[in-house]
Amino acid sequence: MSTRPGIRRSGPTCSAGTSPSTPSGRSCHFVNETTRVRDADVERAREEALSGRWEAARELLAVAQRYGRPGAWGMLGQLDVLAQGVRSGSYFGGLVADPRCADELVPVLALAHALRCLPGRPERPFALGAETGDAIRAAADEILARVRDGSYRYAPDGDFGQAVAEAREAARWGDTDGAWRVIRAALPFWTPPAPGLLAPLGLLADPVLGPVVTRERGRELLATPRAGRPGAVPEPVPDLDPPGLSWVAESGRWNAPYGSWRCLWVEGVEPEALPGLVGQGQGQGQDGAAGLTAPPVRPDGWFPHDVRRPGDDSAPWEDRAVVAVGRAGAAGGGTGSGWAFGFDPAVRTHGPGRLFVSPAAGASRGGGRAVVLWIRRGRDDASAMFHLSVAERGAELFAYTLRGTDVERSGTVPEGLDPERVLSGADDGERERRLLVAVQDAYGLSLPRHALVEGILPELTTRSWNRAPREGEVFSYATVTGGRPRT
Repeated sequence: MSTRPGIRRSGPTCSAGTSPSTPSGRSCHFVNETTRVRDADVERAREEALSGRWEAARELLAVAQRYGRPGAWGMLGQLDVLAQGVRSGSYFGGLVADPRCADELVPVLALAHALRCLPGRPERPFALGAETGDAIRAAADEILARVRDGSYRYAPDGDFGQAVAEAREAARWGDTDGAWRVIRAALPFWTPPAPGLLAPLGLLADPVLGPVVTRERGRELLATPRAGRPGAVPEPVPDLDPPGLSWVAESGRWNAPYGSWRCLWVEGVEPEALPGLVGQGQGQGQDGAAGLTAPPVRPDGWFPHDVRRPGDDSAPWEDRAVVAVGRAGAAGGGTGSGWAFGFDPAVRTHGPGRLFVSPAAGASRGGGRAVVLWIRRGRDDASAMFHLSVAERGAELFAYTLRGTDVERSGTVPEGLDPERVLSGADDGERERRLLVAVQDAYGLSLPRHALVEGILPELTTRSWNRAPREGEVFSYATVTGGRPRT
């Protein structure tokens, strides 16, 4: 296990890696027949948990915890976090004071603290739940800062650490299902750095891998034997990403499907190449890719469009998109597709207007094809809109914009993508799905739902999707500001 940032692995510990007194105030040196039975239950629960029988372990620990037995609080907290998710009540008792445990547990407490601290509100103290030494307190403050700015990385040692690095690279570009398969296969090789640790909890605080470990997967992790223990391997939970694009048209979670969204796919390039093709600048990003930045950390209950904003230096006519960048494939974010994408779920404009210029031509100048989709669902004050443009080798092949039943075209639209043919006999509820299926079938495109919904992909601010007004061309805009009324 990595000791970053500077946590020393020394100092006195109590049974199962706890501090000398329990959260209830009872000394762990008090012994009678009852305490001996409950302490034996704690040790038995540890073996049950590492063997994948976590529910039986939880029952034993719940009883031992009521008696204030050392180790019960910390172990029970670990099981609950993986089974129920990180929340403000996460608590690991005296285990946090053990330097061997801090790298797994402190990041989880830091994440819970960061999620419940809303912007603009007074800062709450970062409580660890136990008395700790100066080294752990200083390391905890540093970990909290890195969790908040998205730079924290879970980096255990050994074979499991290598698997974690491989999984992060897959999830970093959207393949969260592939990332989980890598972690799942490596779980038997995870070894606790201290007796009181039951599972690799540090995964949950990693900004890329944490969203990969859903509650269902957390329970699968708990049910998987670890640290060389024997036991039955659980049935794998189903993958989260559906294939293709049609899922965007289906009812789903709070921010998927989207009321208005646009996406650019570029063939034959890696995601790191998108800033050079469509980016507004060439700055160095968090992970070393020019122009890419880590997604912002969202407090609990915030949607992606609450924190995704372009820069304030845009000209009034400009329409820069802040896109989530990743890899796309026919299987939903696979790594062998040869397409990179940039997805904007929070479009600020109503759709392609008079100044619109598709970024497809510029994005395809490297030689491959580029596809641009822009969809807006119908509302009472506006009809549905569907735009598709395709370019290759720097030149647009065709484009069309469908508004209601009106179509604007340029170039020769392939028969399989022609909206009049694709939408023949379709009702309003079926139109979007049919158009998406036609595009996904024509080019083998997809979008990774889980990575987009969870907001874990790096971001890029593109160049404007509008051109500048030409000389003599009228362009008008309005600026609305808020403030207190004058009295």
